[in-house]
Amino acid sequence: MAIMIIKRLLIFLAVTGLSFKLHAQHNLPADALLDHLTGKWLLTGFMAGKQVKHDINAGWVLGHEYFQIKETSREQDAKGRPDYEAVVYITFNKANHQYDCLWLDNTSNAGLSNGIIAHAKREPNQLALLFKFNQHFYFHTTFTYNPSQKSWKWLMTSDDDGKKEIFANAILQKAK
Repeated sequence: MAIMIIKRLLIFLAVTGLSFKLHAQHNLPADALLDHLTGKWLLTGFMAGKQVKHDINAGWVLGHEYFQIKETSREQDAKGRPDYEAVVYITFNKANHQYDCLWLDNTSNAGLSNGIIAHAKREPNQLALLFKFNQHFYFHTTFTYNPSQKSWKWLMTSDDDGKKEIFANAILQKAK
């Protein structure tokens, strides 16, 4: 009798666990644009007037709820550390029908305290993030996917009270 109860309990747990796993997989947010950005990339181009090469590692994390981009410059500082490092989190906010983005990097530790979350509308081949620092200063970070080349253009511009300047103009290509 005890063996029969244990068997039923094990079957119940197995079926329940499978049900939860299938439910979780069924509810994964689908995002073809960000799926194209998954993987290892080499970013080459110009940032802040300097030629740069950065390694990019991007993919889904935390149960496929967030898309994470890790960016590390190959250029190093005097102590041998990367000149630039960033961890970026992007998610699609269904309630507002937009992407939300938190950008954390080694230029400041204010990323969690400044309250700046970028937003972007869903577009077929572009993620145009807008960071609003105040009523006069904006920062645009636009990722544009080129399906025929399977590459990305990464353009960053500042807008300081209407005066626009290109901060970065780079290309992402799959790392070899």
